[in-house]
Amino acid sequence: MGASAISGLSEKLLQELYVGSLGDPGKYMQAMTPACALALAANFGSVERWRDEFIAKGKSMGGGSGWLLLVFQPRQGTLLNQCVADHTQVLAGGVPVLALALALVPGRHEHADHPDDGATAGTDGDALMARIDWADVYERYRLAVNSASEAPGAALGASADQAAGAVLIDVRRAGVLDATSTVILGANWRDPASVGNWAAEMPADREVIVYCVHGHEVSRATALRLRAAGLKARYLRGGIEAWQAAGRPLAEKAKAWVP
Repeated sequence: MGASAISGLSEKLLQELYVGSLGDPGKYMQAMTPACALALAANFGSVERWRDEFIAKGKSMGGGSGWLLLVFQPRQGTLLNQCVADHTQVLAGGVPVLALALALVPGRHEHADHPDDGATAGTDGDALMARIDWADVYERYRLAVNSASEAPGAALGASADQAAGAVLIDVRRAGVLDATSTVILGANWRDPASVGNWAAEMPADREVIVYCVHGHEVSRATALRLRAAGLKARYLRGGIEAWQAAGRPLAEKAKAWVP
């Protein structure tokens, strides 16, 4: 495939992502799930801070237009906002999970494939933000995290047997934790939304194994973040559900918890 063909394909993929990031005009959009809000909070501090930064980057384009992206970085396990003039500037190795094509000059929409329906008018993109299909965005994020955690050579997953002697960290969402009474024996809880703050408290000379409910994107993304910080971090395959199903030791949260 030649360079021009690759360039055309890249542009087409961003166009498709843009369409997939938005719901149909007038369609009721599902509210952002707690899991999606957690992912944004873990990377930006809160959903509100993400939104403010995202829109600010769009405004930084001035009178031009381009792509406003939310990109997952597999090596770091992080999300970042990126504003690019065209597809050639997308972060190398990054996986865009949200793409908005914003024409920031009022009344102008330079992407002819998507005529202005009123959502993109103005300079702040508020109406366009309200049309984001969060279910699709989070699904792309989930797949990107899972792919990064299963990459060849990553060795990020740990079995229950491999948890012996490791520092066990429960990273279930706070709301999920509140609704349960049991934890894995010997584990401590840390808020996955604040992993950037507590990563420095983890021992660098021991293996750290984090777990969530099922061993999906919450614990995997946290393990990626910890590993990027230089720790020997892994996630527990199957989470606490698989641990319990295997008859592994649990403890009452009130008795075993050391926040």
